[in-house]
Amino acid sequence: MKNFSDLLATDLYIDLVLIAEPVGIPDVEIWINQQLIHQGQLLKSFIVSTQLPLLSEISVVVKLKNKVYSLESETAVVLTKLSIDGFDLVPNFTHLPQYTNDHDFTEPTSYIGFNGEWKFEVTKPFYQWQHEITGQGWLFRPCSITEIL
Repeated sequence: MKNFSDLLATDLYIDLVLIAEPVGIPDVEIWINQQLIHQGQLLKSFIVSTQLPLLSEISVVVKLKNKVYSLESETAVVLTKLSIDGFDLVPNFTHLPQYTNDHDFTEPTSYIGFNGEWKFEVTKPFYQWQHEITGQGWLFRPCSITEIL
């Protein structure tokens, strides 16, 4: 008997889209699932569109580095979009990522204006996680008969 995910119509990948806009010329690192996507100065809008395995965990990290704080010129990164399979996390769920920075700013944001790390993580398959955070309940996860006994 086939599982739901074994059916031919089931897509085994999910789409991730990230759009980052620079303010000034920030020094930035962008990581997706521990893979470095961009490192260095962000001179223009940066768009990442990739596919991830359906059942994988997801990690998106944006680091602002080497910022010199000045009243005359601002440098920052603005995350204008982060979506997974069309589900918009930025701007709709900016309270979920962790933003660790040198100013101890902890408010929900998609504006990365301090030296530090903005991190969004899903530690289980995306659709299980999505059902929980949207209040739709749990999705069953596949297991073998030996796990039940």
